[in-house]
Amino acid sequence: MIRGRERGTAGGRRYAAAVRLLLPILLLSACVEPFPEPAPEADPPLGMVLALDGQTWAGFGVADLTPELGEQFTDIDENAYFSGCIDDPDASEDGCHEPFDDANGNGIFEPVWIGGFGPARPAQGIHDPVEARALILSKDGEYVILLALDLVGLGHLRIEELRAALVERGVDGERLIVASSHNHQGPDVVGLWGEESLDGVSGLMPEYQESLVDRMTAAVEQAAAGMEAVSVRMAAQPMRERSPWFNGPHFGGKNPTAKVHGLIHDIRDPVVVSDQLFVANFARGDGSSLATFVNWSGHPETRGSGTEISSDYVHWLRQQVESDLGGGAMFFAESLGGMQSALGGDVPLVSSEDGQVVWSVAECDAEAVVDAADPECFGLALGAPRIDVDGDTVPQWAEHDSWDFASSLGLLLGEAATELIAEAEPVAFDRIAVDSAPIFVPIDNPIFQLLIGAGRFEAPQDAFVTDGRCVTFRSFDALHPGCVPDRTWRVTLGPAQFITAPGELFPEFFWGLPDDSRFRGESESASLRGAERDAAYFPQHDSDCDAVPFEICAERTSPAGDCDCLDMHSVPYAVEDADAFEPMVDLLDREFRFAVSASGNYMGYIVPLPDFNTAVSLLTDDGDHYEDTVSASPLHGELLLAAQRSLSNP
Repeated sequence: MIRGRERGTAGGRRYAAAVRLLLPILLLSACVEPFPEPAPEADPPLGMVLALDGQTWAGFGVADLTPELGEQFTDIDENAYFSGCIDDPDASEDGCHEPFDDANGNGIFEPVWIGGFGPARPAQGIHDPVEARALILSKDGEYVILLALDLVGLGHLRIEELRAALVERGVDGERLIVASSHNHQGPDVVGLWGEESLDGVSGLMPEYQESLVDRMTAAVEQAAAGMEAVSVRMAAQPMRERSPWFNGPHFGGKNPTAKVHGLIHDIRDPVVVSDQLFVANFARGDGSSLATFVNWSGHPETRGSGTEISSDYVHWLRQQVESDLGGGAMFFAESLGGMQSALGGDVPLVSSEDGQVVWSVAECDAEAVVDAADPECFGLALGAPRIDVDGDTVPQWAEHDSWDFASSLGLLLGEAATELIAEAEPVAFDRIAVDSAPIFVPIDNPIFQLLIGAGRFEAPQDAFVTDGRCVTFRSFDALHPGCVPDRTWRVTLGPAQFITAPGELFPEFFWGLPDDSRFRGESESASLRGAERDAAYFPQHDSDCDAVPFEICAERTSPAGDCDCLDMHSVPYAVEDADAFEPMVDLLDREFRFAVSASGNYMGYIVPLPDFNTAVSLLTDDGDHYEDTVSASPLHGELLLAAQRSLSNP
């Protein structure tokens, strides 16, 4: 991976200046109040096994987070979004196009709003449950509690309430790590996806929000009560290596979508993909599986725009792992940003038959078998499988925006996870170590400021930091609430080590940039970018921008001459002082290394500053800079990097 290249431009100087701003943060981190001391207990907290016996212990727990369905509406235009008025059940007023069932007779529409994609998408049913899944690991008195949520991103308030409740029962608060999958088919727990207007209705459901701490606690308690001595297997492999059908032609494969790489369709230039599948299995003494931990990038958004509650592809991933290995399965998302997703790409259509993943085969129809221009079928029997030039059977492709698409992706990942574990040998699980550093993320996003001021988020003013620890990209004004205090973790689990990010981490931050000649060429010469030049890494580039530096476009939405600034990109990490921005993977020193996104407080995307367009927002066109519109601050990534660099490996 490339660590960076020097660039004597205004953008490089702006980036370097931002880095220098971070030095006071590191100095002030010592002034941060530590986690509260756990309550003294004669016995281990929650009944966990913390024996000093050289054994590795594990416990697994599950709690249901599925909300009760709220009121329903009539989706006249069948687009999944509510086009009525929340105070007009009969849609009788002008501009109120869709009626709703006013079940409680108060005249107000009260659905479960789904978090993810556009606002105003009410849940109309439940396809599969959303859950909290806990995994507790201990070794010679050291322990960590991992809690995975099938949610779009839980906020600081509820996570800290959970932490405080567990600390009262003797748990070391630093040892609790909570992460959301960033599921786009679960309830809105942020407040962003209610009614569309800025002064509209929050997507939060107060009673449901109040129930979350008890539900999450139940999962942790179950895991603590069921701890057993285990042996550990670990394995990792990029999904791109598992099948040519998982990669598009730009990356040496046969997927119909040119830039698909390892089943991930990166929709934002540059195309940088994190497709490593990491799996850890914890087995009892009799060999039966107690729990399996899976980590992979990719938004759980593959259903597209459905109106049913679901945990998306994660549901089928866990089902397949549990079917093959037994025990429970949990999922942490790795790099989510930039944009790591299967959505918009192609996924082979598969199904599960008696626990086995079966690929559907593309067949030759009557027209194809007599078409000399169709070499995959010409001359074959009607209904025969399509055969490509390499002699490989061609798969069917799952329909976009369908449950088949979501289930196929989950099953393929689940099958890969179980096969990796089947081939893995037990590892020497020598230790558990947990460390963290503070991070104060400024809410520089002007739309977030407005929404916070309007009460759309669970963000009381006393939750923000406004002293010298809060370094902002934009100056403080009446709307700027300050910085959200959070932490980033570094955890060692035997031969594995991972970092956490309170947001959707771009893979550039963790893995760096592709180290191949084609990427180097496209990143250094704009004349090689663009779809018309068959660019692999910068296909969305506008050739009219060839001679336009990104710095000209970084603070505008309007064109620069004929150049569409919204399709312009810099090269992340192309900075004067490249060593200051080494990929975070280089900070880790174990055999298996990975990241966890959307941990702690959910605060949007973590975008590299040199590629951040500071003019776009949720109220403007954003082109290929959507992620910038839902990022807390352009400095988010630099703050995270600085905090991780302040930690040392045990």
